[in-house]
Amino acid sequence: MKILPVNLYKLPHFKGNNDEDIIAYDDAESKARREYIRNHIEDEKMPYYSIYVKEPRLEEYELNKMLTFFVNRPKKIDGDIMSELPLSNLHNISNSSRYKPNIWRGSTLYEAPDWVLEKLKEAGIKTIIDLEGFEKHYKKRIQDAGFEYVGFSISSMKYGNVPEFKKEELLKFIKTMQKEYIYMGCECGTYKTDAAIRLNNLFNPKVKGYCKIYSPEMIEYIPQVADEIYLTMTPDDKKSIGWTPEFEDQFNEKIASMLGWDKNY
Repeated sequence: MKILPVNLYKLPHFKGNNDEDIIAYDDAESKARREYIRNHIEDEKMPYYSIYVKEPRLEEYELNKMLTFFVNRPKKIDGDIMSELPLSNLHNISNSSRYKPNIWRGSTLYEAPDWVLEKLKEAGIKTIIDLEGFEKHYKKRIQDAGFEYVGFSISSMKYGNVPEFKKEELLKFIKTMQKEYIYMGCECGTYKTDAAIRLNNLFNPKVKGYCKIYSPEMIEYIPQVADEIYLTMTPDDKKSIGWTPEFEDQFNEKIASMLGWDKNY
């Protein structure tokens, strides 16, 4: 069936093969195309038109989604509470407006009084990363206080020693750093903590830019160690911490720049 335009000055004709005045056909394919255009034309003009104009009100499902977002949106760790704690070298690890995670660094909580743990929880901390490898009693105490305990033991870097750690612990550390609401620390919150921060800068695809370190002269071996760890990483290892081919290229460029030589993989 032919569909003709309405023309008050010209009578429609239904005979013959002259299709000059015909605007469409009423076959199934043409109907489907017109229906698609009708369903999408308003969305082209104004996004979500069907929700705000065609419907008399937002559906309950949409309202619940909005309410859930605003009620459960991420909260910032309370910096005022954190600043009152008797912990050495206490800092948030944010580096700029591009990367402001809910992660704090400082000295170990191994000998911290119970009220400090209570204050950390009040401030919003959920996970404690132990860079000293205390384990045992310390781990139990942290867990009994209601925190998640993550061990990432880095060997001593005093007297020019090259830091050592396990690849499996590094991967777990990076995955933990992607969750936020963390307090991490070593004995004084300096050398090993700086080493962990630099490793996070290198291996964590969520980091934008570089988080500040305070003792660069003590962690000059980190690029070399990171390169050695990288060579042992499997495709599953990389996938587990969110690496993409693009990020891997960036990693290699950063390592090559730090080590001062070109890499060809």
